[in-house]
Amino acid sequence: MGVSIRVRVVSFEAWNITRFMFVTGKRREIAGASELITYLDRRWVQESLREVFGQGYGAGWRIEKCPAELLESGAGTAKVLVRGEGEARRLVAAVTGRALRQAPGLDVCGVVSGDFEWGRPGRLHRALGECAEGLAGVRTALPGPEARFLRLPMVDSCRATGLPAARVLRLPDGSVEARSAESAAKWRAYGRQGEGEGLGRLAELAGTRPRALAEVVEHLNERAEWVGTVYADGNGLGRVFGSFERCVEGESNRAYADAFRAFSAGLQECTREAFGCAVAELEGLGAALKGGVVPVLPLVLGGDDMVALCAGEWALAFAEAYLRAFERLTAEQEAVASPLGRLEAGKAGAAGSSTGIGLSACAGVAVVKPHFPFVDAQRLAYALLREAKQVKEKVPGPCSGLSFHVLYDSTQADLGRLREQCTLAGTPAGASGEGVTRLVAQPYVVGDPAPGVAWVRGRRWADLLERVAALMARGPDGERLLPSSQVHAVREALFVGPRVADAQFALMRGQYGGRELERVGGDAGSVFWEEEPGGRWVCGLLDAMDVVGFVPPAPDEVAAGGGADAALAGERA
Repeated sequence: MGVSIRVRVVSFEAWNITRFMFVTGKRREIAGASELITYLDRRWVQESLREVFGQGYGAGWRIEKCPAELLESGAGTAKVLVRGEGEARRLVAAVTGRALRQAPGLDVCGVVSGDFEWGRPGRLHRALGECAEGLAGVRTALPGPEARFLRLPMVDSCRATGLPAARVLRLPDGSVEARSAESAAKWRAYGRQGEGEGLGRLAELAGTRPRALAEVVEHLNERAEWVGTVYADGNGLGRVFGSFERCVEGESNRAYADAFRAFSAGLQECTREAFGCAVAELEGLGAALKGGVVPVLPLVLGGDDMVALCAGEWALAFAEAYLRAFERLTAEQEAVASPLGRLEAGKAGAAGSSTGIGLSACAGVAVVKPHFPFVDAQRLAYALLREAKQVKEKVPGPCSGLSFHVLYDSTQADLGRLREQCTLAGTPAGASGEGVTRLVAQPYVVGDPAPGVAWVRGRRWADLLERVAALMARGPDGERLLPSSQVHAVREALFVGPRVADAQFALMRGQYGGRELERVGGDAGSVFWEEEPGGRWVCGLLDAMDVVGFVPPAPDEVAAGGGADAALAGERA
């Protein structure tokens, strides 16, 4: 029987992270916002625990013998076990007060669960669910940050956020600008002369020095031709946490708390290690600026979430490497794999626990010009992440997915419109029925999906790379095996209709058959293939043409000196 004490869960969440980070296009302020968001789990909760419970508070406190216990923190969230209701409410006031003072514009919410008897199994799981529901209500009820910054008397608007200006900032180039309290806080968190604490933390995550990472920020802000925004998120975590009591060996709340803490910490470690593995892989491919630093800027690395900026030509390779590393590391991390194994064993009705079961993840990559409105780029990347989540519905078992878009036309940043333009009524010649044809094959599957799933045919990441290699291949004379003009003729025909595209593709086969052409086509000489029996017809050529120049060429596929050639990457129709 457990210790007979009454306990409450206090849950915190910074819920407007996306708006807070991406309201500005200034990479320095984005990096500063990233630093401020981590203050919730790195500073404010610990400082507030010492304020409420005394300076003797430590990470080793356990609720059986102490008045509070830090259960979990990271990725802009934190959960604390507290004995008394008054102390719990004081803790919420202390944490949210620090957020208001130190990070204006960042909304941090806190809720307190009802009390429960610690010795009764299952009560902690219920209290965590109660807090999750309570946070949703608090987020809806609270006014947004704009309501805190009144415009009377009349003041200038901040150039970065649109909020009322609070002070004048001197920028690195010597100019001055009126900035809001939110913008000024981000600048302070980023630091001056590349030596600030925020930049130092990001540099540690990236495995480099602060001044070297400052060079990455400067490159992405001023010199990069393309910038990629990468969103990645683990699959199935909602299901895992919703059923976490089945992931725990033992029924007591203490066993649950220890497993929950270890799982959360292990998951964060896997996310950070996967990021490091992806950066190291890019370095091996030769992705480095003059100072030797890889052009990747981490913004969010916590829980199962990863958000990063990357030089556009390396963004897809980085995202794919991250997904592979995340799958591998979560399967190897005992604190993550063991609970997942127990959950799967319980579903199968088996005794004991499985081993080697990890998590998959999905990613969305938006590649845009550096001065494209950043808030639109992140929205596109997030929409692509949601599209990539379709992989969970199509493929059984852990399977990672990746969707992307290279935005050549800056007037179209809405994914729904972009995909609508690539969806046509009708089917290729010889197909039965009046179906629908999709000109893109996304999302692509990363890793090794379960065998026998028809949907993944043509959608493996290796399939995309094979098409790109075919488009870039050159003969002994250095000329392209597939002339760009002919490939573009097929591209134009795609938007006229499936049958017209197949007719143009047949003309090209008659002239260039045997020159890698079969690698970019689909079924029976068509440029399309049927994704499932009786399903839509899809095409992989458009995806491959769009990312020529944005995936590293295979050295054995491209003549020496060919490099990343974007000649085929024309504007989307």
